[in-house]
Amino acid sequence: MRHLLLVACSLALASPLAAQQRERPDDPPEIETVGTGERRVAPDRASIHLLIETRAPGAASAAGSNARAVQAVRDTLRRLGLDSATTTASYNVGPDYEHPRPADQGPRRSGYVARTVLRVALSRLDQTGRVIDAGLARGATGVEGVMFESSAVEEARREAIAEAARAARRDAESLARALGGRVGPLLSSSTVGGNDPRRLNVMMRVEQGFGGGATEVTPNEIVVRAGVATRWRFIAEP
Repeated sequence: MRHLLLVACSLALASPLAAQQRERPDDPPEIETVGTGERRVAPDRASIHLLIETRAPGAASAAGSNARAVQAVRDTLRRLGLDSATTTASYNVGPDYEHPRPADQGPRRSGYVARTVLRVALSRLDQTGRVIDAGLARGATGVEGVMFESSAVEEARREAIAEAARAARRDAESLARALGGRVGPLLSSSTVGGNDPRRLNVMMRVEQGFGGGATEVTPNEIVVRAGVATRWRFIAEP
């Protein structure tokens, strides 16, 4: 009985509040739009990540072999005038495992492996292929990646944001006219970011051609995309 009484009291208290909410006038209508903008810029610098990997029965011997191979690559890059542009991006030494057959026996340790990744920063794109070939010829065992960048990306991003804002306003005006009204004051605006699929996105791709001759690396344009979300007051017209 006490439980039923408490429920009845709660309903009685909630009823006036619900009535007040129903009597409160609706908020003025609003319009929300999202505009997008895009700019394309040519890259003007590159970063190459050269992998030097060595294996040996012991950790010390793997590290020693790796140090000699890294020094050989560095000496080659120094002769190309790139000593100051070369830095160590990562280094590690650890157990090396092989996968026996049948595979259900699990991996077996076969020794140790040492890995060094050298980062070479280039201000001349035409040196990219030459650096890769020189590194591979003198001890590098692979190329972890090539990234192209542009010093004009930030300015391109701001231009893309301005274009996205103009597009968002045009969409809001078009929507308002279609609804028989006009756009009122701007209530809020923001760039679209985070995990939103409309977020600003800088995409870079590299096309590489590895063949019998010299390596050729052709950079694509860097595409800068931006999104702007806006919210406006909608004013109905008679």
